[in-house]
Amino acid sequence: MAHSHAHDHSCGHSHHSAAGMSEGRLKLAIGLTSVFIIVEAIAGARANSLALLSDAGHNFTDALALALSWYAVRVAQRPATASKTFGYHRVGVLTALFNAVTLLVIAALIFREAYDLFFNPQPVASGLMIGVAAVAFLLNTTIALGLRGEAAHSVNMRGAFIHMAGDALSSLGVVAAGVAIHFTGWAYADPLVALLIGAFIVYSSWGILTETVHVLLESAPRGLDVEAMIASVQSVPGVSGVHDLHVWTIADGMNALSCHLRIAPSNQRETARVVQEVKGLLGDRYALWHSTIETECADEEGTTLLCSLPCRPFSRAALVEGALAETERK
Repeated sequence: MAHSHAHDHSCGHSHHSAAGMSEGRLKLAIGLTSVFIIVEAIAGARANSLALLSDAGHNFTDALALALSWYAVRVAQRPATASKTFGYHRVGVLTALFNAVTLLVIAALIFREAYDLFFNPQPVASGLMIGVAAVAFLLNTTIALGLRGEAAHSVNMRGAFIHMAGDALSSLGVVAAGVAIHFTGWAYADPLVALLIGAFIVYSSWGILTETVHVLLESAPRGLDVEAMIASVQSVPGVSGVHDLHVWTIADGMNALSCHLRIAPSNQRETARVVQEVKGLLGDRYALWHSTIETECADEEGTTLLCSLPCRPFSRAALVEGALAETERK
């Protein structure tokens, strides 16, 4: 039986790419954060406050995260090419992964410095510490609110949003530490808040790290009940089985599926209708708008539900030979 190879490129339904993000907001946030990093770092050094310096370090990762997010927004707008057939949408996933790893490194440095200060506390200029941290709190809160809406649709923007929201909370903690030192003279408040900032950084970055790894491993979309989806497809009239199934996440809002459908002999003439009905089901019920479906007769071989792809090394020589043979044939 001849195979039918069908695609659904309904990008307008679910391809929420980074092109929809606000470049203007990112540029403004990058500029404001970059300027304030210098002010906060100088103030932290003069006030002799690890908490304030930790906040400055967190702000630095914020600026880096925002810059990378802006870069991902621009790159994701590039069209697909012959060598990159899915386009550049995963650049946002890679930047989110880099941001998460950077945060973990910053947290490790904060933990080390805080450990030293617990055994050798230093005097802190609490007034300068409170004033600069209060400004940082207002700045980061404003930027975070500006990015909140877009963070719901993109792991890349979610990473930037968590950076800003987390730094707003850490700045508030620095203010609290400054107030405690000012009124009680308890110097341990400074490294204690620094430790809390580091712990929050680890907590907030871990979710992004696991989500980006999930996407890069081409795992099934989170929240998708694959077994229920298979049962729904098999319930479509004319479908007698499904095998060689792959379902994965390309990037934010971009999920894809490929499979073989076994069509009952009595429904061979309605193959196109069956495929379109399955595609409609996948899109409407499971948000899988990019699907590649191959059909075959129900009595043909092939019953493995999940396909095990063979791993064969890429041979450029074989590719060239194949091209030459095809040219000679023509």
